[in-house]
This record gives sequence, structure tokens and C-alpha cells, in this order.
Amino acid sequence: MENSMKRLATLVRIHKLEIIAVTAVLVLAAFLRLYHLREFTIFLGDEGRDALVVKHMIVDHKFTLLGPTASVGGFYLGPSYYYFMIPFLYIFRLDPVGPAVMVALFGIATVALLYWAMRSWVGPNAALVSALLYASAPGVVSASRSSWNPNIMPFFSLLSTAALINALKTKKPIWYLISGIAFGIAIQSHYLGLIIGPILAVSTLLGEPMKRWFKTAVLEIMGFATGASLFIAFEIRHAFPNTRSIIEFVARGGGTTGPRSLNLFWLFFEMLRRTYEAVLAPFDLIVKLTLVVSLFTTIFSMYRLKTKSGKLAPSMLVVLVWLIVGVYGIGTYQGQLYPHYFGFLFPLPFVLIGITFRELFQLKKLRLLIVSLAIGLSAFNLTQQKVWGTGSNLIDQTANVSRRIGEVAEGKSFNFALLSTGNSDHAYRYYLEIMGQAPKGLEEEVTQQLIVICENPDAVCQPLGNPLWEIAGFGRAEIVSETKVDPGIRILKLIHHKDSEDLIGKPAPKGG
Repeated sequence: MENSMKRLATLVRIHKLEIIAVTAVLVLAAFLRLYHLREFTIFLGDEGRDALVVKHMIVDHKFTLLGPTASVGGFYLGPSYYYFMIPFLYIFRLDPVGPAVMVALFGIATVALLYWAMRSWVGPNAALVSALLYASAPGVVSASRSSWNPNIMPFFSLLSTAALINALKTKKPIWYLISGIAFGIAIQSHYLGLIIGPILAVSTLLGEPMKRWFKTAVLEIMGFATGASLFIAFEIRHAFPNTRSIIEFVARGGGTTGPRSLNLFWLFFEMLRRTYEAVLAPFDLIVKLTLVVSLFTTIFSMYRLKTKSGKLAPSMLVVLVWLIVGVYGIGTYQGQLYPHYFGFLFPLPFVLIGITFRELFQLKKLRLLIVSLAIGLSAFNLTQQKVWGTGSNLIDQTANVSRRIGEVAEGKSFNFALLSTGNSDHAYRYYLEIMGQAPKGLEEEVTQQLIVICENPDAVCQPLGNPLWEIAGFGRAEIVSETKVDPGIRILKLIHHKDSEDLIGKPAPKGG
């Protein structure tokens, strides 16, 4: 009896230590994602476009079944990200920092989900290491600090795979549904989320006996249809325009889809290297060393466990499929690869690191070294955070420029244009709208004045005769004032030349 009480007391102490450790990791994750969030939040054209759509949903009740346009392919994503934005933009009274807080909370939730999943796969110690490194990884943290639809992809990718592992373990239908729902939401975050589909399909085919294939497929499809229901409703209503565009985009190839290389060995390691590079500290040696050790230790672990039991555990099976299908899947995209394209793979390196930690931690002589390396890498991650620097203050800068536009316009209606090398005018239009000073579109009315923003301080600003539609459609004009706003942005006021005054009050003629 006395021994039993001692064991119970030991378990209670271990459980308390685990709770304290996990809480500390989540606090760290929250701090890195929320610290000085406003100053660092990106608010440019894409973010302004999304904020405008959601503002119209909140204020004007103009709801939508379509999301943002994809960067390539000429099709649209689903609207789930917009609906996630609604409560946060509303609670923060249309301040764009609200949706950024939402993305940060998704990032924190991903840390918690990773720990929860890894705890059942590899035990609490390894799970804690995975969660700690994910919480502090510079690439992951950076992607969790701005409102942008691809930035929630890691959460739903991990949820989809973790739910499938639970489904294969427990055979409970709810987990197949959750896996499908997460997949349905993930593809609305970024079109490369489509690769999650083959990952789930192959894992199901390998993990379930043939007699259960139909039942599990039905459950996963039902879940997918639920998660993507708004997008599917649009597709059904409009004869599947985006579905046809996606199929055409994939089928035609045209140098965009297809294997990047026929050297499959090189392709695998190159795509995996770029995945690690997207999330870890930007040092090539650290990336390559972490990749090689975690990959080969994971392969050894899978071989060892399969040799013992005769088959892979569901967790190891799904991780293996995630690794192979996911890495080769993104290797079929031949266009330029940006870090956020790897979002559906973001949790994977930390899963492999967790498996590696579990294997090496079993070697008692190496325990102190392994723990020290994990803590050291986390500490190094902290030194690489952008939050220790100075933020761009884009939200406040955009609001300030928009207020000055209103002053330059003197309360009168105006047309509006932006001259910039890499931005669109939606962020300014968003603030002008919520300030009650929305500019008139040229297709609606040519007003008596045109306000032009020159956004790049080092560039020559020549709005007169510029072919941009928002300027050319205004007609022949002359500059009557110029106002400078920090950090070097110029606001030009143009009025009609006497030869084009007959355009005033009418829609601009097509073609400018």
C-alpha cells in the first residue's frame, strides 16, 4: 500500500511538471506571436482586399461564397478564411490588427495541437521538444503574425493528419469526419492544400483493410463536403467554374505542373530542405544538419518498430505517407516556390525531430547532450526573431496616409490611384471606406479631382500621362498640390485640364 501511494505521488508530481512545462511553451508561443503585433503586422494590398470583403460582410451584410483569388491559375479559393475573420474584425471595431490576432491564435493552437498529437505518438518528453521548437521556429512565428489566408494552413494540415491517425487507431467515425473537415478548410487556405487529399487517401488505403475502404471514404468525403460547403455551394450554383479551372491548370502543365526533376532522390532532398529552410533559422548548416539527423533517425525508428511488431503503427504510417507524398507532391509544382507554399508541411519537420528525440533519448549516455541541443536550438531560435527589431507600422502608416488623403480632398468626392512597384490600393481604400471617404470608381463617375499616391520615395513619380487606368481614365490633368507623409509617401492632387472638363460627372470611357 505504501509503495502504491509513493508511485501515485510520483505520477502526480510528473503530471504537474508536465502541465507547467506545456503551459510555459504555450506562453512562449503566445508571447512570440502577440508581442508588438500591431507594429509588425503586414497590411498591404492583399490584406486590404480581404479586410474590405469582410467589412462589407459585417457592415453591409454582403456575404460571399468566394474567397481570395489564387496567385496563379485564374481561379478563386473558398471563403472560409473570410468567415474566420468576421468575429475578430468586428470585436476590434474594424481595426486590421484583429484578423492578425486571429492568425496568431491559430498559431498558438497549432503548438497545442502538435503537443497533443505527438504525446500519443512518441510520449510527453519528445512531444514537449517538438512543441517548444515549433513555438520558437522563426519561419513559423513570422507566418503567425499577419492576417493572410495561407497562414492558417499549418493548423488544418496537422489537424487533418492527426485526426486520421486517431481514426486508424480507434476506428471511430468522428475522427474520419474531422479529418475530412480540416482538409476541406485547408484547401481554401491555399491551393497547394490539395496535396493533403492524396496524403489522406494513401494513408487510408494502407492503414485500413479493404472491407472498410468504402465506409471510411464516405466519412472522409462527408467531412470534406462539410468543411468546403460554402465553396461547393458556389461551384454548384455556377456550374463549377473554379473546379474546371483547377483541373485545366493541372492538366495543361505548361511548365507549371509536373516533376521539377526526374532525379527523384535529388527532388526529395531538395524539397525537404526547402521545407526545413522555411521554418527553421536561416542558417544553411543548421537546416542541413537538422534535416539529415531527423530524417535518418526517423527512418531507423520506423524500421526498428516495424521489425518488432511486423507493421507500422498508424502514427508512423501516416507520418511516412505525409513525408513522401507531401514532399513529392510539392515537387510537382514547377513555378517559383515561396515559403508559404510549404504551409501544409510546416509541422512535419517538428514531427520528425520529435521522433528523433525519442530515439536518442533512450540512449542514457546521450540524454544530457540531446536535451542540451534541444534547449540550445530553441534559444538560438529566439535570437533570430524579427520582433526584437523595429516594426514597419504599416497599419498606422496606412491609416495616417488615408487621413491625409481626406484632408487633401477637402471633403469633396474624388477619384483615386496608387503608383507603386509592388502594391495595390486596397489597403488605402479600406481605411478611406471606414473613414467615410470612399473614393469614386472611374467606371462610376469621373469627379473634379484625382488623388494619386506615390508610394516609393526613391522612385520618380510621374502621374501625368501615366497609362494606369485609374489615371488615364481621369483624362488630361494637371497637378495642383503635393503633400509628403512619413516615410516619404507623396500625395498628389490633380484636377482636369480645360480640354477634358467635359468628362466630369460621367463614367470614364472604356479603355481610358
